[in-house]
Amino acid sequence: MDRQPVFRRRCTAAGAAVLLSIAVIALACLFSGCSGKPGDAGQQQAHTIVASDTILSEIIASLLPPNRYRVEAILPPGQCPGHYDVKPTDIGKMKKAVLIVSFQGIPFMNKAGSDDARQLVIDPEDRNWMAPGSYVRGLELLAARLSERFPGDSAEIARRKDSAIRLVERGADRLLQKITASGLFGKPVIASSMQREPLEWMGFQVVAEYGRQEAMSARDVVRLAEVGKDRKAIMVVDNLQSGPDAGKGISETLEVPHVVLTNFPSERGYLATLEENVDALLSAVRK
Repeated sequence: MDRQPVFRRRCTAAGAAVLLSIAVIALACLFSGCSGKPGDAGQQQAHTIVASDTILSEIIASLLPPNRYRVEAILPPGQCPGHYDVKPTDIGKMKKAVLIVSFQGIPFMNKAGSDDARQLVIDPEDRNWMAPGSYVRGLELLAARLSERFPGDSAEIARRKDSAIRLVERGADRLLQKITASGLFGKPVIASSMQREPLEWMGFQVVAEYGRQEAMSARDVVRLAEVGKDRKAIMVVDNLQSGPDAGKGISETLEVPHVVLTNFPSERGYLATLEENVDALLSAVRK
């Protein structure tokens, strides 16, 4: 009996098994990074960027590709920047970040002692970035600065900026239509100076304004109430972060609604927070 064909079949089978093993090992190396080169292992780890607050963090996150960057905010949206104490975990975040972005003049960012080379300080230009026009200005400003820092992503940053601006402008137009339909456009209000710009964007007349809660005196309350009575103010609007009860005495004296708006986006995002602010005003007047 000729055993050579059987031997050949066995050799062929053994060779196929070896080739299959090599293929499996090669695939394993491909997906697990056997080459030993950092960055060969599947998807690269996302770079961390730390922002002082939720306005900056949301804008940055909307501009950078999410598969390559992770953005975190330090300041909780309901807290005042002037009263926030930096935690050890905040400092730990900043130490790991490739970029630290903050508004100019935020005290707690100075306390953190962040590395100058990684820090990007933004001048708000005396604007309240919760107002859509200023938010769009912020998108443009940060897109330019981020493109300088990450030139390899500049094309995508430009594309994402244009998309974000369209989204904000559409949302803002819809909210203005809601205010106009309510009949409140042009109505007089007294407000925290922190909310002047968003209220004026909404179409309200800010006939008097005031500062932080701790700086308010009984004389200020009387004076502002007199202005409100003379100008027929329909409500008093406070800023959550600088003192939610600062204007309460004025509203009680005038017997008009007291409304508290937020100056930073909540976890729901900028447009959702802007709409919550608008709805809070409309709801207060309806009641």
